[in-house]
Amino acid sequence: MCHMNNARYLRECDFARFSLYTRNGVFKAVRALRASMVVAATTIRYRRALCIGEGYELRSRIVTWDDKAFYLEQRFVSKKDGLVCAVMYCKQSVIRCSPDQIMQHLCKRKVQCPEFPEDLQHWVNFISASSQALRAESGLEDKNK
Repeated sequence: MCHMNNARYLRECDFARFSLYTRNGVFKAVRALRASMVVAATTIRYRRALCIGEGYELRSRIVTWDDKAFYLEQRFVSKKDGLVCAVMYCKQSVIRCSPDQIMQHLCKRKVQCPEFPEDLQHWVNFISASSQALRAESGLEDKNK
């Protein structure tokens, strides 16, 4: 097809998240707190194909967090014209700890959580509703009460 395929976008995002967490100290804090992280949800929007050999930048950032997860945005930006060719949101769940504890460990103080942007909040609401529906469908909803 002469363009980057869907699987490659996700693979590149995995590498970029690892790099981001290594550079900003999150992985070191996670290890120090004996916690771990796992990707809980992703969604990606493709806006324009990246052709074979076309240069791009992958810009990753932590947008915000809640009591259980970090929420990241990752953008594929064409070097040719600066167009955002794809954008991905990722929910990175924290296990045996919380994002607040990680941020406090990194910054040596309480850090104010940034507000959820409206589009990200819509996505978080969707994945929450999906989880509730799947729990109800499998009968887990009654067992957790």
